[in-house]
Formats: sequence, structure tokens, C-alpha cells
Amino acid sequence: MAEESMKISTFKAEFDGGTRPNRFMVNIDGVETILVKAASIPAETIGILQIPFRGRVAKLPGDRAYAEWTFTVLDDVKHNIRDVLVKWHRKFNQHESNIPDNPDILGGSDEDNYKTITVKQLNMMGGPHTCVNLHECWPVDVGAIDLSYDTADQATEFSCTLAYDYLSAC
Repeated sequence: MAEESMKISTFKAEFDGGTRPNRFMVNIDGVETILVKAASIPAETIGILQIPFRGRVAKLPGDRAYAEWTFTVLDDVKHNIRDVLVKWHRKFNQHESNIPDNPDILGGSDEDNYKTITVKQLNMMGGPHTCVNLHECWPVDVGAIDLSYDTADQATEFSCTLAYDYLSAC
């Protein structure tokens, strides 16, 4: 049996072509098209509760934590995607007044402002392979667009970082 698992044919049958990191989609509730260059399936993290006991440390599962999620967007000619993200971001804190559009937004339960993001990794045929929903998202950072005279043959892009409360499978 050990010899069987060492054969390349066994490996290839189990691998079944694998998945590709360049086959994915990102959808934001209420946004028709978003040209995402790079994204990720978020990490799932459980903290460690460390309890000292007789010179050793017992490690127990702690609380689940969700780090902020960053993706990279290709900037379209009309700045459509960037404008949507910037307007969404400004709802939480205005530049001049330093207050939100609506004080109720800070309660965290407004469907129009806290959105669900869907990240799908696609299989070789274009169908969903892995799919996660990020719930109660809001933009922490809409990144800079870097400009330079010495940049050629490159599309303009920027990053966006979102906070979210939890994730679930689609």
C-alpha cells in the first residue's frame, strides 16, 4: 500500500488538476461590477488561552478573531469602483465635520452601510469551488492610487481594507 501512494499516477488522481489562484470572484452587496485584481480567502484564527500550571503553560482554545481583509482593485477609467468605495467609506466619518452621515450608522446594524462580501474561488470550469461570505463589512481604508512618470505598461490599482464581524460558507 505504501508503494501505491508513492506513484505519480496516484498523486495526479488525488490532486485532480488542483485549483488556481487566478480564478476567483468578489461581490459586494449593491455593487454591480467590481474589478478585483487580487484577493484572498480570509484566514480563520482562534486565539490561545494560556494558563500557567506548575511551571508549564496549558494552552486552550480561546476566542475567534477576524483580521481586517484587504483586496486590490483595478481602477476603471471613470473611477466607478473607487467612487463607490470612497462614498461608502465617507458615510462613517465625514472629512470636514468628523462625524458620520447618520449617527445610527455607528450601531452596526444598518443593512445599507454594513454589507456582505462574497469571495468565490472558482474551479477550472468556472464554477464555485470555495465560497465564503464576510458579514457586516465596512471600509476601514480605501488605499492611495500611486502615480509616477516612470511607470509604463501598467494598470492603475488601489487596495481597500474592510473590517467584518464574522464569516460563513456560502
